[in-house]
Amino acid sequence: MKYSATLLFALSLLGCASSTASELEDLNGVQGKVFRVDPGARQFELLKETAFDPKTDEGRSRHTILWDGDTRFVRVDRQNSFKGLAGKRIALVRPLQQESEQATAKAGRRSIVTLEVTLLAAGEDGSEFTPAEGEILAPFEAAAEARDDRTGTLTLDGVEVPLRLRGPRARVDVRSNTNESTIARGFWKTGLSGAYGPDGLFVASRLDLYPTEDPRAGDNPALPRVLVVGDSISMNYHRAAKAALEGIANYHRIEGNGGSSERGVTSMELWLGDYTQEGMVWDVIQFNHGLHDLKQWYDEDSGQYGAHMVPIEEYKRNLEQEIRIMKKTGARLVWCPTTPVPQDSVGRWQEGTMGRQKDEDLVYNRAAREVMERHPDIVINDINSYIRDSDAFADWSQQKDVHFWDQQLQRLVGQAVAEGLKKVLSF
Repeated sequence: MKYSATLLFALSLLGCASSTASELEDLNGVQGKVFRVDPGARQFELLKETAFDPKTDEGRSRHTILWDGDTRFVRVDRQNSFKGLAGKRIALVRPLQQESEQATAKAGRRSIVTLEVTLLAAGEDGSEFTPAEGEILAPFEAAAEARDDRTGTLTLDGVEVPLRLRGPRARVDVRSNTNESTIARGFWKTGLSGAYGPDGLFVASRLDLYPTEDPRAGDNPALPRVLVVGDSISMNYHRAAKAALEGIANYHRIEGNGGSSERGVTSMELWLGDYTQEGMVWDVIQFNHGLHDLKQWYDEDSGQYGAHMVPIEEYKRNLEQEIRIMKKTGARLVWCPTTPVPQDSVGRWQEGTMGRQKDEDLVYNRAAREVMERHPDIVINDINSYIRDSDAFADWSQQKDVHFWDQQLQRLVGQAVAEGLKKVLSF
């Protein structure tokens, strides 16, 4: 295979040209965003969550990926029904029922219910997919009637069993074969399959391409671009803040929940995207972590709170690492202290039984301010004090839920966030 001079030069700078495959990060099966596609050289840049070398603590999130004439390209379109899908296909299904209930459904022709279905492309027989425990890989056909676009039929051991999607959150991934010309058009997330060659270059054997929106879609190119990094609280106030900055800035927030500062360190490069491209530059970045970090293990027998999910000293180190990453963009940085924990609470998360103690946000915000004091160029957008000082949140402060579900409160928080950002944007 012929490689571009630019690629070989870059690899030599990274020390990859002489690396063995065993020394390189395993990219087989990873997911990330596609940038800087070069069809002539048959290569692109993959931007993924950062992996850190345990020996040097150096992180890497960008990798050059190559393809060749044998690479398979599969487009994956996501929808919430079986609409427009005719004919029989192989389906990978994750039922909501237990296996015993699946057997009952098969025997009694009761429906199998699911939230997730993947319909394989022509030529895919399922040998490339290993069903997890409880999943079903079987022939499928959508209902013939157009009005009934959320049901179909699975064939299990020769028996036809109804399949039904549950609720609007159901997801149907439709796979279809495509070719290498597709990757050069539009914006994509990708899932990789492939391996390193003896020269330390990763060559994809299959690329699953998920279409995404142009990050600049809807932007006014005459206005500055603002990125908000935060957890579900920033999801609560997103619409209100965006509306308050209409005509002032192009307001964006990361996709999904930013979670803890640990996730921020590994995901920040991915969230920032390819900010060197035209129209993708960030002028202001507001960031926040805390409500996940300050969660504590909870002993139900003793009723005692234990260790924090992210200890305070580690929290401060994570914030420092994030700041180093964000400063590479040249954007003005804004720290948003985490919002209040109104009352003690306990719940079950993926990590186990954990809780939040009333006012623990103040402890973590003091730690965050220690970090920010070392970076006087970072502006503080103190939403925590605004909420604590406002009578509008008096009733909210008596509840256990840290979120703002009331639309009026969402509007107030969003407007307060926007006011802080306006001050940064004005100078």
